[in-house]
Amino acid sequence: MLSKDLAGPRRGLASLLNGLTLVGIGIVLLDFFFTGRIDQYLHPQFRPLTLVAGIIFCVIGLVYSAAKPSARCCVDGECVHENASNPLRSVIAVLVLFAPLVAGVPLSKDSYDQRAVLNRGFVQDITKLPARANSVGTGAQASQAIPLGASGADKDAGLSEPLPQDTPPGSAINDSANPAVPDSGDGSAQYLPKAPDGNVALEVTDLLYAEQEESLRKIFDNKTIEVIGQYLPGPDAKQFKLVRMFIVCCAADARPVALPVEATGQVNSSEMGWIRVTGKAAFTQSGDRTHVVMKAAKVESVDPPAEAMLY
Repeated sequence: MLSKDLAGPRRGLASLLNGLTLVGIGIVLLDFFFTGRIDQYLHPQFRPLTLVAGIIFCVIGLVYSAAKPSARCCVDGECVHENASNPLRSVIAVLVLFAPLVAGVPLSKDSYDQRAVLNRGFVQDITKLPARANSVGTGAQASQAIPLGASGADKDAGLSEPLPQDTPPGSAINDSANPAVPDSGDGSAQYLPKAPDGNVALEVTDLLYAEQEESLRKIFDNKTIEVIGQYLPGPDAKQFKLVRMFIVCCAADARPVALPVEATGQVNSSEMGWIRVTGKAAFTQSGDRTHVVMKAAKVESVDPPAEAMLY
């Protein structure tokens, strides 16, 4: 009789714990979404799904907790099996599913340290990036347009027009090799994104992409360029790498993209600290490959950009 009297409360406690586990997972997802921490882990197009998933987990958890527990699982009048009513199983589920997730919230760095970057390996050849490997430098001819970053489109996932986006009267497009890539003599440089001080504002990937496109190299030639990234020390005080993390989907596939930099003096920055490098891009030929090095005239510490990842 005592066992029967306790069965109901035990089932109720098990349902409550299971429901709270689901609600807890939903709250963690919502916390990452509303605090902006999810920006460090997911491509922008997937972030709204985190909000949706968090709401669904919370709703299902609340419904599960409030539902009247039943000893038997019955469908259309036929009872299939007995429901587990041991709260110990629910406690184990909390420890296995929910506890590690909650512990990761305060312990997660939301960034990559030097060890993580070195373990993943640098990408200094744009053709090695997953999104570009099949379209640049492979096969008979590459026909990819200028990357979105060169026109500032990487700041807005909805933009996809190649540079230039608006052709002025009388300008000519160099369509001998690639119609989407502008010739340096058509005034296309005026469409390059500009920093507040008037310098050309590019991303690390833009300069690496220019290794593959001569027309881009001509546009960037002899222009003062600003690039923001994370500082990774080199073999001496005047050589280092400017690093950005490139992701296709999420942090699991993140790859460090590195731009070699040569500075005129010692750089005062912490390891993996955010810096702005101002200078000029130098392109050198080595066999059949073109390599870029940023010749830095000024290196200064800056706040992390709104989007720490490149896409």
